[in-house]
Amino acid sequence: MQLTEQFHVPDDCHEACDRLTTLVQKHTQRLLTDEYWTDQHLDALKTHTGQSYTYIRDNDHDAFETVDEYVYSRFKRCVYHRVTHVLDAHADEYQAFNFVLDTVADRKIKQIGWKRLRNQLFKDATPYIEWRVLESVVEQLNQYYDRHGHFPEKYTELVGTPEPNGTLPYAPDKGDYHIHELTVENGDLVFVVNAPDSLSPDSYHDWTEHEIRFPTHSRFHELVRVGDVKAPTLHTSEHGYTVDVPVDVPENGIDTVENRVLAVDLGVKKQATTVVLDDCEDGTHKQVAPPEFIDHPSKDKLFRVKSDAEGINDRLSELRRQGKAHTDRFDHLLSEYQQTRQKERRLRTQIQHDVANQLVWLAAEYGCETIVFESLGQLDSGNTSGSVAWSISSWARAELLEYTDYKAELLGVDVSTVNPWGTSRHCPQCGENGQTVKAPNDHTEQRHGGHFHCPVCSYECDRDVVGAVNVGRKHLSESRMEQANPVEYISTGKHASFPSHANSTTENDVCARSSSGPDGSVSGVQSTTNTEQEQDLASGRQTRLPQFRASSLTTTRREAGTGGLHQTNSSNTASRQASGSVTRHVLASATGSTRILPNTTEN
Repeated sequence: MQLTEQFHVPDDCHEACDRLTTLVQKHTQRLLTDEYWTDQHLDALKTHTGQSYTYIRDNDHDAFETVDEYVYSRFKRCVYHRVTHVLDAHADEYQAFNFVLDTVADRKIKQIGWKRLRNQLFKDATPYIEWRVLESVVEQLNQYYDRHGHFPEKYTELVGTPEPNGTLPYAPDKGDYHIHELTVENGDLVFVVNAPDSLSPDSYHDWTEHEIRFPTHSRFHELVRVGDVKAPTLHTSEHGYTVDVPVDVPENGIDTVENRVLAVDLGVKKQATTVVLDDCEDGTHKQVAPPEFIDHPSKDKLFRVKSDAEGINDRLSELRRQGKAHTDRFDHLLSEYQQTRQKERRLRTQIQHDVANQLVWLAAEYGCETIVFESLGQLDSGNTSGSVAWSISSWARAELLEYTDYKAELLGVDVSTVNPWGTSRHCPQCGENGQTVKAPNDHTEQRHGGHFHCPVCSYECDRDVVGAVNVGRKHLSESRMEQANPVEYISTGKHASFPSHANSTTENDVCARSSSGPDGSVSGVQSTTNTEQEQDLASGRQTRLPQFRASSLTTTRREAGTGGLHQTNSSNTASRQASGSVTRHVLASATGSTRILPNTTEN
């Protein structure tokens, strides 16, 4: 795997970098405009194998044949590399564009169109498309329809020729001329870059080598010691210019327990509910850790921003109907709408990264081989209103799974999905159909109730915990929900219970009836002999007790004194769980570091 370090170019080298990146931008734009920004090239690049630049390089055709200035052969390869990077960046949008046009009619995509897209997207034969990508393409198509009254036939009609910046990715092979050199000398990183003296160099004499020395720190020395330095990338940044230096480090997976999974139930009110399950030799499964509830504090803010954007869009639509799309008022609202959408996307991405980090940390801490999700096309949004809830529940599946997948891969943890059918309806204890009810003391069946009750064995629990347990059961049993093996709880019997919302006699009676087995032992629920505090902590009730977390994430655990249940078979993660960037954990593993990782919000 690759980890990347950044080094900021000093001010006295900025002019040379300006000239170099200007030539990159000029020729990248020329190649895209004159030849490569077509649907045919976007389609052909999907099946191309080998180095990226070789898609454009042709021994019988020199794309720089008509260029007056002198450029090195290696520089040409880097430009080819940059062009294919731009094309690659649009590959997902191009796939989503074709999917939309093949699925819906040629009219503005609203509720019916979204439903058709959703139903088609999550069929087994449909290629995987990220939800955020699909959402972006649909938004662009609707805007195109507003202007032209129809959809474009080609993706390159929808999206104009990109205007790339001068980012220079050095081609990974060794060419005839070296326009850069990267070494580590006496603790410094030495970067030698060959830049033109002007924007119209006539020969190789008009190119000059510039040596830049970067002081390095101990972490980079450790990376270089255990890994291999790869070709860098030069690009603009808030510091002027920055050199990204990737280092290949050996993969170091975590120690895992065989057939142990972190089962995840995704939601809207709570981003995720997780339970750790083991596959036992006797054919049952065992819950070995308390349930965890992950709730991001910025979630409500995201709902508000999303709602604001929808409101602005409604006002834009009204102005279009009134024929006022050419007015200053329309332009002002359109600018406000675009800014709000950008804010929404940034906030949404940060939330998903934080939640994905936390899921991977939990899997690593408990030694889980696999993180298991429901393969949901749409999450049930409960009492949250309208299209806002549906949209946010949809990205919860697409983006969170994507981020968790690549973060988990860094630690050698697998990510899998199971069909969600039956996961919220079957009792984890007896396997019979249960009911979603209002509360422990009110068994009135309610579709979006937060409590689960089994009328057959009287088992009760938080609905989301039941969903997570059943996701794990279904994965471990490799069977339909009704055929999945039951779950055996740890010896204290406190890992699943009912939410103790009140100290009423009715509630305690329910507890007494459901907790006693034939031999009087506790069976997965809390008994009446326990205190009110123990009942709260043992239940699936979300009490928002802070436990280990990234700086912007709330994780609730059910163990007295540590925010959750009493533990028996799992380690005390509350006292030693490191939080933050998964990448930092990988670096610590690769370099053999045993220090505690600092708290961070890195992605």
